[in-house]
Amino acid sequence: MISIFEIKKEDLKLGFKGAGIREYRADQLWQSIYVDLSSSFNEIATLPLEAIKYLNRNHTFSPLKLVVKKKSKDKSTDKYLWKLKDNNLIETVLMRYDEDGHRRRRRTVCISSQVGCALDCKFCATGQQGFTRQLTVGEIVSQVIEIKKDLIIEEGRSFNNENNLNIVFMGMGEPLANYSRTVEAVKRLNDQKGLNIGARNITISTVGLVPKILDLAKEKIQVNLAVSIHAPDDETRSQTVPINNTYPIGDLIEACKKYIEITNRKVFFEYVLLHGQNDSKPHAEKLGKLLKPLLCHLNLIPVNPTLKSDYKRSNSDKINAFREIISKYNIPSTIRMEKGIDINAGCGQLKSEFLNLE
Repeated sequence: MISIFEIKKEDLKLGFKGAGIREYRADQLWQSIYVDLSSSFNEIATLPLEAIKYLNRNHTFSPLKLVVKKKSKDKSTDKYLWKLKDNNLIETVLMRYDEDGHRRRRRTVCISSQVGCALDCKFCATGQQGFTRQLTVGEIVSQVIEIKKDLIIEEGRSFNNENNLNIVFMGMGEPLANYSRTVEAVKRLNDQKGLNIGARNITISTVGLVPKILDLAKEKIQVNLAVSIHAPDDETRSQTVPINNTYPIGDLIEACKKYIEITNRKVFFEYVLLHGQNDSKPHAEKLGKLLKPLLCHLNLIPVNPTLKSDYKRSNSDKINAFREIISKYNIPSTIRMEKGIDINAGCGQLKSEFLNLE
């Protein structure tokens, strides 16, 4: 049977109509699972018994089963390991940020879009795992639903109406390699009669699939785009990001320019700093010249250790020197705040621990 979270509202209405159930019951069901966050069909009080029986006969509920949940020592980060119906494993991360005088209090959910990843970035734990399959729309959206339930238990029902939930497609997988499902999942997350998460609170990350960046620009959804650039030139980037051999930096930057022109929105560039690899002053100068013409923001990310990677993080002096050079080019930048390193929940560490134990 298919999970209810795989079904579009229009198809729910058709299914109900075919079963002799009034179509407006689909709206009530939608409200129950995406707004009230019901955990089973049987607890939906607004539906008649015939509708409940129909749903139990034809659909399962959540496609995710929690295997383990880990909390960081500072209690700011939770990592969830989920088992899917076919026994594959994926991970989701919840990060809590308190108001710091610059930004409001917020909660960020880092979700997966694939089981594994085929793009093989050399410093990324998921890339070292290889690719198994695409996630479905329901599997993507359900990650947010399950964590939102936890947040409501933790912080109270009022959380449901607060505009402080951010969603980032930065977990396992390359979102734009699962393009149609990623876009549909965004629409489901953004649905005003459902989860109602603002499009500007949603970030889609990509390592640089140029044709899909251009496709995304035409979707007319006001999400944030984060591009994992990681180097200022082809020679350096190709050593750690193999997709650069297919879509070199020149093509990637041109795609980003077109994205900005079409959407009138800035692009966020992600740059993982690798000691002795891409963190020198000449690298910073090259990057500054490359990004200066663009409406953009640069996120500098100290690399996190993974089991199969020998890359070491740059020291704080080198990171600050790199950022200082970038600032000369009037490019706003941020050094990524570390979260969940002690539970392997940081950027680049999303690898199913059970696989490491087997």
